[in-house]
Amino acid sequence: MRNCKFRIPCLSGRQANSEFRNSRLCQGFGGQAKGIVLIMVLWVIAILSVVVLEFCFAMRTEVHIAKNYKEDLQRYAMVQGGIQRAIVELIYKYDPRVGQARKGQKSEETAPEKREWVTDGRSYLVQFSEGVCEVRIISEAGKVNINIVSESMLRRIIDRLGLEAEVKDIVVDSILDWRDPNDFHRVNGAENEYYQSLKEPYLCKNGNLDSIEELLLVRGVTSELFYGKKEMKKGEDGSMSRVGLKDIFSIYAPGEQVDINSASPVVLTVVLGIPSEVAQSIVNAREEKGFANLQELLQRVPELSPFINEIGRFMLFRSITAYYTIESRARLKEDESGRGIKTIVKIDPRETGGYKILQWMDSFIDSTMQREPSSPPPAL
Repeated sequence: MRNCKFRIPCLSGRQANSEFRNSRLCQGFGGQAKGIVLIMVLWVIAILSVVVLEFCFAMRTEVHIAKNYKEDLQRYAMVQGGIQRAIVELIYKYDPRVGQARKGQKSEETAPEKREWVTDGRSYLVQFSEGVCEVRIISEAGKVNINIVSESMLRRIIDRLGLEAEVKDIVVDSILDWRDPNDFHRVNGAENEYYQSLKEPYLCKNGNLDSIEELLLVRGVTSELFYGKKEMKKGEDGSMSRVGLKDIFSIYAPGEQVDINSASPVVLTVVLGIPSEVAQSIVNAREEKGFANLQELLQRVPELSPFINEIGRFMLFRSITAYYTIESRARLKEDESGRGIKTIVKIDPRETGGYKILQWMDSFIDSTMQREPSSPPPAL
């Protein structure tokens, strides 16, 4: 053994047991460290997953916001296009050269998209590549001037709206008190004392209305009374559903008289007090051409004769009023939501461009837009 190059140490039993325990302990610490690392990795993955999901959600929200913003801009561009198209049609209406050219053409020979637009509130659809725009033109001459109408005429009109007697008196007296210059209120009216007692007080105008929407400040005029419904329909009991004051009154109308060639069927029924069937006959008869005088009106609409003695003084045939309300609504294809603009314009060749904007409502929204055109849409 002395000549052996390698010597194997000899361990006692106690030393061998100690070495064995140390090796087992190191193996235990190594396994535990691996488990801790695994748990940390799982936590990091979970945190990263949450961060990625939050990022994806934020990006998806941003995409939707951008998409909605783009669609809203498209709707707004279309609705402005509808307003401009209506203004062009109104300028053509007052252009003697265009009028002369249209007179030389028969109605049945003129393409629908080239016919003169009627200003009684009917809808015209203008097609765009992104969607469709519905445009309505309402002549202010076909309404009653709220600042000039007499008390008797005002009471007759309000009475035909189907209000209760007490409510009707409150509305009429309050409108008269709102526009008169004094502070003395009528029996059912209201002056500063009433308006100052409201939760959000304000003063009585005591002067002419500056816009028809000002009626909403008058005592008794509710949103339902002002905006009303789109159509008048007789119920089973013979009563009529309510129409809006905004459809009947204007601050730009010539007076108590309404233009028989542009008044809507609702105005003809409520203001003149004629049956809805007779009003519709007037509208149908003026489709080909307007009425020049009372004699021609009775000749073409003979069913109006029984009422003419009472209502003849409230009709106009050649109004010089060139004020129009234009309502334009647009929606994209396969899209239920829409965007609307309402404006009041004055057609005047002396103005720049031939017209002047008097009122502009940039957030006019209405859900009554047609889904399909009732007639061929006007060409752009």
